[in-house]
Amino acid sequence: MNINKKEKSDGTKKLLVIVISAMLIFLLGILTVCYFFIYPSAEIINEKEEKKSIKEESIPMVDGYGGSYLHSVGQKVRQRDWGTFTLQQVLPINKTFTLSSMVLQLKALKIIKLTHMKEEVKEELKEFTGLSFAETYALYYKDNVSIEEIFEKEASTKRDIGKEITYFEITYTVENTSSNELQFFSMENVSFNNHLHYNVAEKNFIYSGDTIVGTKSVSRIDHKANEKREGMIGLLIDSDKTIIEVNSFSFTTSDILDGDTHELLTKAKTFTFSFN
Repeated sequence: MNINKKEKSDGTKKLLVIVISAMLIFLLGILTVCYFFIYPSAEIINEKEEKKSIKEESIPMVDGYGGSYLHSVGQKVRQRDWGTFTLQQVLPINKTFTLSSMVLQLKALKIIKLTHMKEEVKEELKEFTGLSFAETYALYYKDNVSIEEIFEKEASTKRDIGKEITYFEITYTVENTSSNELQFFSMENVSFNNHLHYNVAEKNFIYSGDTIVGTKSVSRIDHKANEKREGMIGLLIDSDKTIIEVNSFSFTTSDILDGDTHELLTKAKTFTFSFN
């Protein structure tokens, strides 16, 4: 009897080991299958990265500002040491506005997406997010805070640039048709759809012949007599402000001042253009 019980016990143990081993093998098989479904192999990942790289390399490379090369929706270019530019919307305007002897011709309004940016580019563009120093100062100067505190408050409003960012690009020409040198800034403030407002001097990140760095309502460089020059403006769109369609655009000029005496010749004016 003892021998039979021992044999029976040994058989039960063997059967239990077999069952447990089978279950472990089954579970291991399921885990293996799930792993390959959830986590692609390194070869697959590398293959995808290679295809992505090849696709990116097929985009034309340019040395100048990338947005100026975009003319049709969906077109892409890569700007060396900057990133990839994709044209999302383009609104050809070709409308002329006159304020005394200053003649502005709006050429086009574009919405451009910028991706694959260098880290240095992201840091540069970050400075054009949030509040400007002038806006921050206007909010807090009555609270008797120091300049250092205002700088800190301004810095706290800046936001990091993610994998992509969208912006408005405005191209135009401005001409001084008089025989005198004049002080004038073509676009002091601009507005889109009556609710997106920008102070150009503080928010523009593209510096062209007509928009050299400055912050006052005078021209960056005085307009010489009978001088005509190109202008280009870039204004970032906050990620929480979706632009499906641009219905209207308005801009306010600076005053026109005499280039020598700085005498006020013509007051600033706001022009509005509707796309409906």
